[in-house]
Amino acid sequence: MKKLQYITFLLLSVISYGQVTLLTDVNVKEAKPNEPIVLTIVQEVAGDDLVQQSPLRMPDLSKFDIIGTASEQNTFIDQRKGLRVNQFVYQYYLMPKVSGKVKIGSALLTVNGKIYKSEPFDILVKDGSKNPEADYLVKDVYLNLEVSDKTVYENQPTVAVLRAYSKNFDNFRKLENIKVSEQYNAIVKPISYKKQNIETKDDGEYSSQVIATFVIFPEKSGNVEIEPVSALVKNAEMGKVVSNKVKINVKNLPTGSPESFKNAVGNFNVSIEAIDSSKEIEINKPVNVLVKIAGNGNLDANKLPKIIDSEQYTFFKPKITSKLTTNKEGVNGVIAATYVLIPKKSGKINISTEDFSFFDPNLKKYVDIGVKSLLLNVLTPQQIAANKTTLDVVDDYTKNVIETVPLPVVEKKNNASYYSFNWKNVLLNLALLFGCGLVFYYFVNRRKEKKVLKPIPLKPITTIAEEEERIRNQIKPDFYSYFNYLNTLKVDGDFSAFFKTYEDLHHDVETYIERKSKESLKSYVQNTKGRKFFEDFNDLEKLMSIEKYAPIHDQEHLDELYHSIVKIYSEIMN
Repeated sequence: MKKLQYITFLLLSVISYGQVTLLTDVNVKEAKPNEPIVLTIVQEVAGDDLVQQSPLRMPDLSKFDIIGTASEQNTFIDQRKGLRVNQFVYQYYLMPKVSGKVKIGSALLTVNGKIYKSEPFDILVKDGSKNPEADYLVKDVYLNLEVSDKTVYENQPTVAVLRAYSKNFDNFRKLENIKVSEQYNAIVKPISYKKQNIETKDDGEYSSQVIATFVIFPEKSGNVEIEPVSALVKNAEMGKVVSNKVKINVKNLPTGSPESFKNAVGNFNVSIEAIDSSKEIEINKPVNVLVKIAGNGNLDANKLPKIIDSEQYTFFKPKITSKLTTNKEGVNGVIAATYVLIPKKSGKINISTEDFSFFDPNLKKYVDIGVKSLLLNVLTPQQIAANKTTLDVVDDYTKNVIETVPLPVVEKKNNASYYSFNWKNVLLNLALLFGCGLVFYYFVNRRKEKKVLKPIPLKPITTIAEEEERIRNQIKPDFYSYFNYLNTLKVDGDFSAFFKTYEDLHHDVETYIERKSKESLKSYVQNTKGRKFFEDFNDLEKLMSIEKYAPIHDQEHLDELYHSIVKIYSEIMN
């Protein structure tokens, strides 16, 4: 009986003080031979008394080519059990070598002398498509969705990166029209479609490029699955490529939230003010009141607190305006509501907003801002009139006269003398003009007499070829017409012609510099323009080379490149 009690207590202590979890999963259970598979392995060790005694041993992957890997580590406290959890997430990007039924075995881990293993499973690798172009693109272009922080609170933003993989740089520009699938327990907002630098692996086989970044707001606790992101492939019958799904561990918000909490997660501030605060506020006359919420997080118009109803005033439905940007912290900016409010009584009236609170994930606690109030001093028409000075009364009376009293029309008199000539002034002006002409004639003749003829130096005799070379060296390329044409192509969205025109500009400038200085363009820039300018010149060439093969061209990024082209090439030709 005592042994049975001891075993029972031992099992209960193991369950309550710690546990080891080892899970494996793939993004698809049916794949083609040339279709990449994402294998995810999750390792969790919960409890301070558990010691990992061996590194994680991977299953047999000899039937796959490993084309990429990624990993991350998270440490957090399990709120329900009160245990510290060490979590490791490994991702392997695999390319099947064979078709048919392929087994992925167990991953093994040794903790406190005990071996833990994941469940093995099978995947089916089907025969590939007979379309050579589609097969090539499936093999050579694919997408992967990567989430930076996979353990967050409800409504806490986390950043996702869409990365494209390919063996050929030219294939990146075939990707366009990036779309996010419909999400059920999360909101996904784009941060940027601006392309980053192309990264090349050490083996030189696959290259990758970040083609989009998003921010995700999970709306439900537990394991939330983010649906894949797709992109169209130009000139291919396959239509589009689709990324993997991503699972996020969403933690419950702590208990004890204020009654005013409405799922606002981030860092926010609320204010209220009267727009016409410099004017005296009169009873039964409208006044504009502005309520604003500013900060970053899951910010939207629903988070804006409203003005509380009162018998002291009435108001109409507000006009909502917003100035928001999406970044790694979530949605950042200001949302404002402009109310037209009419005071119904004179004296001091207090205008209050609803109570507002939010959860700060950095502090890991709720912050209750409370209500925001605005105190207005409302006056009657008699009080406003009594407060006016004599100058104000005169000013008001003058404005009233100008606006209401019609101004008299002045009639022109038809006086014949108005058109008569003053012959004396006319003769005097003619005499003065004649005298100035004589003086000018005298000085011109005097200068001609003193002028000495100088011998004209003869130009050295040159051949026709030498003269043509001299003229070519003196002619500068018309780079201003290049700049105007580049701007037109940029605005029209003709990107292929934009990059072709840039190459023509670069070639003409390079040819001109070589003829003029007898050295290459890069040597000329390095020797005459300084190191900083030379680095900017090299950076521009690299960025243009990368942007030319990018799948999607961001207008803002092209504007930056255009201004850099104008600045750098204008300086070179000066």
